Amino acid sequence: MRRGIRKGAAWLAAGAAAIALLAAPAPAAIYWGDSGTIGAANLDGSDPNSRYLLFRHLSGPTCDIAVSDSHLYWCEWFGLWRVNLDGPAAPTQVVSGLSNPGGIAIDGNHLYWANRDGDSVARSGLDGSGRNDSFITGLDSPCEVAVDGEFVYWIDWRGIGRARLDGSGVEEPFIPTAPGGCGLAVDAGYLYWSAGEGAIGRATLDGAEVDHRFITGVGIVGSIATSGGHIYWTDKPEGMAYSSIDRATLGVAPVRDWIVPPIFTIGGVAADLRYEPPPRPLPSLPISFGLTRYDKRAGTAVVDVTVPRRGDLRVLAPKVGWKVIKGPEPPPSHIGSFRWRLKIWPGLSPKGNRIRTQLRNKGRAKVALRLSYTEEGQLPSTTVKRVTLRKVKKKL
Repeated sequence: MRRGIRKGAAWLAAGAAAIALLAAPAPAAIYWGDSGTIGAANLDGSDPNSRYLLFRHLSGPTCDIAVSDSHLYWCEWFGLWRVNLDGPAAPTQVVSGLSNPGGIAIDGNHLYWANRDGDSVARSGLDGSGRNDSFITGLDSPCEVAVDGEFVYWIDWRGIGRARLDGSGVEEPFIPTAPGGCGLAVDAGYLYWSAGEGAIGRATLDGAEVDHRFITGVGIVGSIATSGGHIYWTDKPEGMAYSSIDRATLGVAPVRDWIVPPIFTIGGVAADLRYEPPPRPLPSLPISFGLTRYDKRAGTAVVDVTVPRRGDLRVLAPKVGWKVIKGPEPPPSHIGSFRWRLKIWPGLSPKGNRIRTQLRNKGRAKVALRLSYTEEGQLPSTTVKRVTLRKVKKKL
């Protein structure tokens, strides 16, 4: 099936908006939820990091994420969380006691979410204060929300609804649609939604120019975001277990790109308008050690190292000879630990010369190795491992 975006007169307005957006500095990143993590990449899909934010002992995003200029927000099965992009790294639960919430959205003052089981849209302050679970009621299993400067929007079984930001003037449905998914996004000129049957729909903000097949040839669309003249969505091919993040260019010749490799589960997508990406905030998990094997003829040692995740292991001090021997590495989605081997020998440095002298004279030399382990996508952590090199003394 040909994949593309319908052309029409509406492109003129979208084109002008895209030109204005492209004139500004490029937004920094696109984020997506994964199991226990939030991943990130540049808006063109380059430099992907599947563990951009790794949450220790917490559930990752299960339905949606949202981003402001200071925080990342996400929802999981029982509540809503956020983390400060400038630190500290510890996530904070801002809303608790929920049951399978739907999508979330934020503006300058409020956090909105869909109460799927409660048939309502809820609202609170960005820190969870002033919570109102019945902000907009009488809906039919809403599963996603979006917000702009005038309205809050939602999608449920009857279509797309909207209300003013104070909850008044409820229009349900504002745009009737057939059930087709939970993706919903808004930009300066249009609403976009999961239209089902391999399509994304679009309409102007006054509900006109409804096009249920604005983008075609897609899979199951679970989440939508817009930024920098592009539309992004999570795309799960029919009958497949994995999803990817795709994008298309708005206002110019239609181009549909696959920008993030397949991931087993994606819990939402969001675009960040920061011009510099925030730092990677968490220290790497600790490594541990197993057996140490000695070659007494060569004066070398091999240490078994248990590594919690994919990453990089280095000897920082002292200046000895060393080599990390890695076995087959698991795919990036692998969670469990695995083993490497670290081989060390005296080396050619002044410290190495002193070690060789001790081995020659005493048959052993104590070495305090300062190791650096950098978990993929995180900050390095250091560990000290004491090893006693041994060598058979030559008989006189």
